[in-house]
Amino acid sequence: MKNYFPFLLLIFFTFCTYGKPPKEGLLWKISGNGLTQPSYLFGTWHGDTELRNQSFLDSVPGFHASFRSVKQFMCENTAGVVPQAPDSSLNKLRALMIMPKDTTYSDLLDKSQQSILDTFLLKTLKETSSKMELRPGVLAFILCQIAVEDTVKSRIRQKVKILESSTRLPDSVVLARREQLYSDNDIMDYALLKKAKAKGLELVGLDNLIGYQPTDLFTSDVSLKEQADSLVQCIARSFFDHWVDSTNFKTGALRNAYREQNIHKVKYEKQQQLDEIVKMDSRHRIKMNEMMQSMLTDRNKDWMKHIPTYIKNKSTFIAVGAVHLSGEEGLIQLLRNAGYTVEPM
Repeated sequence: MKNYFPFLLLIFFTFCTYGKPPKEGLLWKISGNGLTQPSYLFGTWHGDTELRNQSFLDSVPGFHASFRSVKQFMCENTAGVVPQAPDSSLNKLRALMIMPKDTTYSDLLDKSQQSILDTFLLKTLKETSSKMELRPGVLAFILCQIAVEDTVKSRIRQKVKILESSTRLPDSVVLARREQLYSDNDIMDYALLKKAKAKGLELVGLDNLIGYQPTDLFTSDVSLKEQADSLVQCIARSFFDHWVDSTNFKTGALRNAYREQNIHKVKYEKQQQLDEIVKMDSRHRIKMNEMMQSMLTDRNKDWMKHIPTYIKNKSTFIAVGAVHLSGEEGLIQLLRNAGYTVEPM
């Protein structure tokens, strides 16, 4: 299990933070400090299908009015919507995710192990390890994410069946709900980015401004051989299913906290998950703290070097992962420290 520590953190990092939580809420109004018009700060959900449905945004007080009022949209990264210039950090990240050119899975696994992996890959990704370029640790993360997502979709299908079995609901209601549940929506951040582009807003990527790439997540002292062995052990034993079930259970608490629009509770649930990771192997505590410092505290501070310049002249909608907002080093507190008034909507 310890071999996957850097990759498991990818599931959690966008929601982790520390310090005293601010008042509950997902959407915050930024004013004062010389601003002639307000800007807005919104905490997004990076997670699975169940909260990708855009109807959730209808429940956020003031969301649509504030989004309509702005001229500029800031998010963590504009990749996929705005063409990206060549960047050496992107090349470094890719190098950490992709196998060395002279290494394949047949070099790392014996025939029995490779057969186990190929059977699993054919079922999950419709291809074999001979065509797989991802490093074993990265592949393990992707396989776990697919399994978690499939579980969520299965639960959604059960909801649809319950609706369809109801004789009290009009067909139009069932059909509308079925479409809503089954639709393959983008994750919230990407959907908002595309919405902002369609609206003609100026688009700004905070990570693009600071040149941030999560390279620490894919840096590991564990050899490729050890990673590959652990990957096969996970998919060949009950551990994989147990890990998926455990992740779904913990994500459910997070999802409920986010649905309640309670960033204090989201932070608490994520901290519980981080504590569980450390329990697996206490030697990871130092590395975890270093990674959280880089991905949250330092990143927020680097973003704040640019945010005042952008919100000074244009009303801006800032959408970042929910717990980037909270804590002593969260964006809400950093904005307040800079002299702005930040209030929940």
